[in-house]
Amino acid sequence: METAQLYQSLTFLAYATGVIVILVGIMLVKVLFDLSKLTKNIDETATIIKTELEPTLKNVNKSVAIVSGIIIKADEGVNKLKDAIKNSPLNILAKITSVGGTITKGFFSGLCSAFKIFSKKK
Repeated sequence: METAQLYQSLTFLAYATGVIVILVGIMLVKVLFDLSKLTKNIDETATIIKTELEPTLKNVNKSVAIVSGIIIKADEGVNKLKDAIKNSPLNILAKITSVGGTITKGFFSGLCSAFKIFSKKK
């Protein structure tokens, strides 16, 4: 009797194992199929992105080159303007005025000092 029960238990275990192996196989095939579809979709997406991104990057590079040229020309113009202002007669006049103002201030402070010295009561 024990061998019959053992035989039935082993038969059930064999069938259960077979069913589980078949289910795992089916799930594995489904996962591989989904993975294949995902790979195809990723490839299509990468192709679309590549075809759309290349012209955009070319346009961006052209825009950057144009803006860079504008910046360089503007910088050159600003430097020329600075040089023109440095060498202009107005700048020389401003320097002379500041030197003259310093001399005038020194003259008046010296005059005030002399006036204070001579105006002291003895």
